[in-house]
Amino acid sequence: MGIKRRWKFFAGATFLILALSFLLLTVNPATIRSNSLSEGLIGTYQENDLPEIATNLMSEGLVKMDKEGRAVSNLAVGWETNNDATEFKFKLKPNLTWVDNTPIHSEDLAFSIPDVEITYPDSATIKFKLKESFSAFPSLLSRPIFKKDSLIGTGPYRVIKVEKSLIFITKITLKPKDRSFPELVLRFYPNEKTALSAFSLGEVQSLLGVSSLEEFKSNPRAKTTAKLNYSRVVSILYNFEDPILGKSNRSIRQALSYGAPVFKEEVAAKTSIPPTSWAFRGDVNDYLGNFEAAKQALGRARASMREEDLQKQITLTVTPQLAGIGGEIASAWEGLGLKTVVRIESGIPQNFQALLITQTIPIDPDQYSLWHSTQTKTNLTKYSSARVDKDLEDGRKIVSEDMRKEKYYDFQRALLEDSPATFLYFPRYNIVYLKKAEGKIEKVLPLQLNFSNPN
Repeated sequence: MGIKRRWKFFAGATFLILALSFLLLTVNPATIRSNSLSEGLIGTYQENDLPEIATNLMSEGLVKMDKEGRAVSNLAVGWETNNDATEFKFKLKPNLTWVDNTPIHSEDLAFSIPDVEITYPDSATIKFKLKESFSAFPSLLSRPIFKKDSLIGTGPYRVIKVEKSLIFITKITLKPKDRSFPELVLRFYPNEKTALSAFSLGEVQSLLGVSSLEEFKSNPRAKTTAKLNYSRVVSILYNFEDPILGKSNRSIRQALSYGAPVFKEEVAAKTSIPPTSWAFRGDVNDYLGNFEAAKQALGRARASMREEDLQKQITLTVTPQLAGIGGEIASAWEGLGLKTVVRIESGIPQNFQALLITQTIPIDPDQYSLWHSTQTKTNLTKYSSARVDKDLEDGRKIVSEDMRKEKYYDFQRALLEDSPATFLYFPRYNIVYLKKAEGKIEKVLPLQLNFSNPN
């Protein structure tokens, strides 16, 4: 081969190598993955019960909740209701499309709301007919909507692939509408132990909703953040049918509430309604850490109870995640002279005397399901009060916010006086992620978190 021919061969080969290199850089999956994020979520889910931390990425609700817990227009331009809050008519914004760019028609929308009749008067209107008055109904429609029998939402992400093990989802692959956002892989783990192992092995770059961040603080590769969660409250529930802490012994329950410690690193729950809510009442007694008031309440208890009952042991049942908190509560009660033992149980026990638990609370101040005497499955304390029942019933029937506020103000005062529970604090939602993924996490998390004014 002559020098000239060799030169042409090498020049052509060099050009080919450069061209292939450029092509590989532009289509190489590793390059694509550099703008991807893998998140780990804890729990077992199917398509119809995915947590909002996932579905908020895929779609939006007809309404959204403002910082004070009011429903405001979102995909719906507005709504109408009748005087007794049994019928609601929502109008969609014009020219809405699904993430696949097909137009949204009212009859496409899938809703799963028990005891509600749903009709579609026209392609832009949805009508809901309830069996009973429920003025807080619009707040239920803040959940992301989907096209019937699918996971097609309005974005900002669209579902590319869903993987399962038997009936439960193990992995969802998502692609953003806006290319400046990372591609997402959501992996689901049945328990926290498995999720922590996956994070340590590098299967995911972040974990959402872990119980504690303590073990990650010494990890040089990881960062942590905790978002205040006003949709849940950590409380001590008292069994209203218990012979010691039950209905007739209000003073001993008040003593336990006054004697419970203040957790200084947490945002204290003054009532069962978050302090950001339009219905929050702040001018009620401060219970936590008020040991003088606890002693006075014990004095009243001694006047109405047998001393031998006051000497009996109080059993505080706690979940494993709250075992440390339970120990601090028990120590505080022991300081009042009340014998206390902590019992750790997974899940919600059928029978308990006092139960330390994290409960989900509605964004709207309506807490009918938690405290009304008829709600035997969700009113875990078996609390019964004619006054509270009336406040909760009226709060559901009244449309006027000012009149509803009066009812929920009285509800909060009455509930605290009866002390079927001690409200401790609003928990934080814990997140751990690799430092190298920080920029992507900071972009995605605001889309996912919807805790009614998270901080």
